[in-house]
Amino acid sequence: MAEPRHPCQQAGAPCSGREARTAVGREDESRSHRDSECGPICICPGVDAPIGPRPERGETQIEWLSAMTIVNIGLSHRIAPAEVLEKLVVPSTQLRDVVARLHAVPAIDEVVVLSTCNRIEVYAGTQGPVEQVTRAVADLAAARGRIPVDEILRIARIRVGASAVEHLFSVACGLDSMAVGEDQIVAQIKAAARAAAEAGTIGPVVTGLIDAALRASKRARTETTISTAGISLARAGIELAHAHLGGLTARRAVVLGTGAVGRLAARLLREGGVGELSVASRSEAGAAGAAAAVHATALRAVDVPAVLADADLLVTATGCVVPVVLAEQVRASRERAAGRPLFVLDLGMPPDVEPAVGRLAGVTLVDIDALGRHLAEREVPDEIPRVRAIVAAEVASYLERQSQAAAAPFIGAMHSHVRQLAEVELLRMHSRLPGLSEHQRAETAATVYRIVRQFLHRPTVRAKQLSTDPEGSVYLEALRQLFDLSAGEAKA
Repeated sequence: MAEPRHPCQQAGAPCSGREARTAVGREDESRSHRDSECGPICICPGVDAPIGPRPERGETQIEWLSAMTIVNIGLSHRIAPAEVLEKLVVPSTQLRDVVARLHAVPAIDEVVVLSTCNRIEVYAGTQGPVEQVTRAVADLAAARGRIPVDEILRIARIRVGASAVEHLFSVACGLDSMAVGEDQIVAQIKAAARAAAEAGTIGPVVTGLIDAALRASKRARTETTISTAGISLARAGIELAHAHLGGLTARRAVVLGTGAVGRLAARLLREGGVGELSVASRSEAGAAGAAAAVHATALRAVDVPAVLADADLLVTATGCVVPVVLAEQVRASRERAAGRPLFVLDLGMPPDVEPAVGRLAGVTLVDIDALGRHLAEREVPDEIPRVRAIVAAEVASYLERQSQAAAAPFIGAMHSHVRQLAEVELLRMHSRLPGLSEHQRAETAATVYRIVRQFLHRPTVRAKQLSTDPEGSVYLEALRQLFDLSAGEAKA
């Protein structure tokens, strides 16, 4: 096939669903991506729009209460046209560079980018103004996709705090996928986190968030049948090909791409009883390995046009950023096909196949957008309400843990402050009563510290409880004022 005109990843990663809105997880995903396959956190009430600037450090809230805020900026198949997503998708080979550029923005402390065939999402941790984060993300997306910044901001969903957390959890559980319940998104989230870790752009906040989302996903897929009820884009596409061709038994199929999606498609074709199967890649070693796994014939990518004349089905998933299956090449092969119909399944995002291919006589082209429309007609799995309940419970648990973590510096400072006062008074008493024996000194010290522990018990419990309240930071600030604790003491 034609060599890509720009850098691209070899053999695309999986794509199995499309995305929607909410913060870390509310709708249903199915267009996943291809081959590429904690500290205190601000718990803002869920909002789907930017919020005003946070107080500057040292102003109304002391620094140790300025917890990090999670911000999600995302576009998916639910809100963005396919042609927009095609321009914004980040190939796996470019992912580390993109997160590094975002991490260089002063307002962004931690960041990870999740890019699949039907979604592009950024999750950032910030101690600065949310608006600076959203603008930086929009500017970079606009520059890469050559789309006006205002258009990006108009289409994108912006979620802050609890809303962002909920969205990621829902995404991880497959609720926001084009193919509801598909599990390829799990591998894609892990790949995104791995790329960010390698680039050094995530720390305990975003890492903890992703780990919690994956735990929620594991629980949902263990306690419900959402995964078995779901269907990947590759499987949906193979089903369409099966129906269109009247079965696969006597058919000849070619898979172009040896990434996660390409390998999945090849496996599904073999399991579906396809007659003859070939697997092609720009890498001869890659083609040989993928072909051997499914007892297929290995091909070089450049040899694919020559075999299309005798093929009934072509599946592409290369991960390239430009089309590699060109209309002129397919037209030339069709001249030797003697009227033989060809079904082309394009699982790439951006597309691997030029749209003009679908207008050739005898050729049926189905891309991810068409698969999305097909999947939209399927019945929604009955397990969705149960999965949503699991997501809600896991989000609440995560937010509570983060809120309590935000109280930890205050509790530590409070204990340290009171113990220091007790120690000073013990030293003063012992100096005034030099006749006390060692036993008496130990007894008085034990008594004083026992009183300190009893005194601190209730404030400690209440601080943890109040920290989980929507106004938790206000209550903690009031307790700080009550105990006259400085920011330095809280950090100590």
